[in-house]
Amino acid sequence: MVMLTLTALLVVPGLIVGLAAQLPLRLAVGTSIPVSAGIVTIATYAYGRSGVPWSLGGYAVATAITTVVVGLVGLFISGSVWMWRRRRRRTGRTVHPAAPPGRRHSRWWLLPAASVLVSAWLIGQMIITELSATPDGTANIFQGWDAHWHANYIQFIHQTGLASPDQAGELRYPENGATLYYPSTWHAIAALVMGLRGIGAVETYNLVQIGTMAVAFPLGVAALTWLITHRRFSRPAVATSAAVAAMATPLFPGLPFVEVMVAATPSGVANGLAGLVAAVVVAALADRRLVPAAALGLVGISGVHPSAMVTAGVIVLFWWLFEGLWRPVRGRLRDFLVLAGIGLAGVLTLLPQILTVSEDADEISAFEFEIDADRAAVWGRALTLQVRHVQDWGVRWVLLALAVLGVIILLRRLVLWPILLWGGLLVVCVNSMSTFGNWTGGVLRGIGSIYYNDPRRIGVILAIVVAAAVGVGVGVTVQALAGWLARLIDPITDPRGTGAAGLRVAVALAALVATGSWVVQASPEYAVAAGANQRAGRMVDSHDLRAFEWLSEQPQAYSGLIYTNPDEGSGWMYATHGLPSTARHYLQSGSTAPLTTTLFFSMDRAGTDPRVDAALDQLGVTYVYVSPPNYWGFQKPNEHLLRLDQAPGLVKVYSDSQVRIFAVRAAFTEGEIAQILADSPFPPDRRTPLTRASALYGGE
Repeated sequence: MVMLTLTALLVVPGLIVGLAAQLPLRLAVGTSIPVSAGIVTIATYAYGRSGVPWSLGGYAVATAITTVVVGLVGLFISGSVWMWRRRRRRTGRTVHPAAPPGRRHSRWWLLPAASVLVSAWLIGQMIITELSATPDGTANIFQGWDAHWHANYIQFIHQTGLASPDQAGELRYPENGATLYYPSTWHAIAALVMGLRGIGAVETYNLVQIGTMAVAFPLGVAALTWLITHRRFSRPAVATSAAVAAMATPLFPGLPFVEVMVAATPSGVANGLAGLVAAVVVAALADRRLVPAAALGLVGISGVHPSAMVTAGVIVLFWWLFEGLWRPVRGRLRDFLVLAGIGLAGVLTLLPQILTVSEDADEISAFEFEIDADRAAVWGRALTLQVRHVQDWGVRWVLLALAVLGVIILLRRLVLWPILLWGGLLVVCVNSMSTFGNWTGGVLRGIGSIYYNDPRRIGVILAIVVAAAVGVGVGVTVQALAGWLARLIDPITDPRGTGAAGLRVAVALAALVATGSWVVQASPEYAVAAGANQRAGRMVDSHDLRAFEWLSEQPQAYSGLIYTNPDEGSGWMYATHGLPSTARHYLQSGSTAPLTTTLFFSMDRAGTDPRVDAALDQLGVTYVYVSPPNYWGFQKPNEHLLRLDQAPGLVKVYSDSQVRIFAVRAAFTEGEIAQILADSPFPPDRRTPLTRASALYGGE
């Protein structure tokens, strides 16, 4: 039911808007997900500015308003086209339809559509199977970096209704709500799923992550393959290529299994859909009814993650420079104006957010992922897609061979832009692993900073292009074989040639069945990593979970803040129980939240240092939660938080295994502290095996 709810939230609003734009049903459905994301992106920002909470009703209102606006724009476009055609008829000029009438009734689009659905189901089913086998099943806490923040963001939107991306500081910095931009579209949709299904933030994160990733990558790869092939190949070859590319997507560990494994959720979903948005933008040149979908889709993927707008823009730019300029759809100037108009509409809509995120550009560009390898080895890794984490499974030589076949086919038909696109991405990926020692290294680093200069993130885009090449290699080849066989057989068995169509369908289905069988055999290995890796209680184990539960029932647990060490990951208490921890992310708050940072280095002086006591009072800290070890190896143990037993301003009230909970003495009366100690299943003055908690929880 969760997946059905998620599907409805992703598809229905965009579908309604697409129908208002007078799109055929198949195009309205195909473009619906990024369009829905566009609605959410605009609505959350507007609601945040106006103080309106984000909710299902707010989503419905935003959809209705967008439908009206797009409908009016659609009527304007239709009216303009009608008047133009009427004027052309009056002058005696022939008006040609946008597409040959005989091609309008083709059903070949069903092939890639079905392939996308099957591929998405396979990806989702494989990962959920592995996740369900872990402790707590689909509610298992992912012991990783980004998942901590994403799950907390979902909880925050669900609780407060504040989903505006430029107000993410209210979550990140509970001390002062300092300004922070963080794309919130994916989290806003997930928060609606959480409310509608009545499940926790952790389970919501797990399931919505899997569902959106599973759909985004096959859909984006299929659309990019269509964009590469639709002008130079027959409709059966185009459809088969797109379908095979979608079905082959799970054969690439990075599409999307590694992205799920490392919890790069908004980035993965947005860049997975970038190929679809780029295809819609280009398709809008021939069918102006797609212009609203293209603009909203561009806004939508940007609202999920800003890097995706760049990804889609680069794809369109390479298509235009090396294809559209030389073979325009409606003329060079008209094509340029349409493309520029769509891009400008997307940029202007997001301008306030773009200005906010630009303030974080230095922090983003500071990430380093260089490796210790010589230049030749780095080139080899990039060519074979052996970037971070993906290299754990080795080189997929058969896939690369099929991609080379696709490149040869594209070269033969002089479809050069995707090859040049791949080459450009390859150079940026190499530079992210080993920076070039001249001015080009700095330029490429500036480009790569959009993707945090992370070879894994750049490798995702590379893998999408390679997957499309695989689809071309297989799809065009099998359809060429079908055509050859038809020429041999039809004159004897079917003089009218109708048997050729059946033969083309048969070879397409055979290619899909073979690819699907390959996926079923090879991809579960990747799904194990996506569904089961980092699920073994590295940061939050059973001791933490029962401590969260106990703390959630204590006095003043929700009336102030609970101080937690971000290095330890115990800020998960906010996602699991809504407990107001000071750390909602593994990253330190630094100078942005000075009081919180001060306590990190002086908590052991509580009760003896007036400045520490004043900071506790100003923040409203009621409890201090300590649960080592730290997340990363480079994070040194914080002695100021590990020696709190002697701090007179704190009272230890809970001691179980690695978990220590202290009450801030000044926040409670002596009677309240005595009651908290009496209710503690793990009081500090008794060993765990001797307490009544042993019968409930077992020993340490």
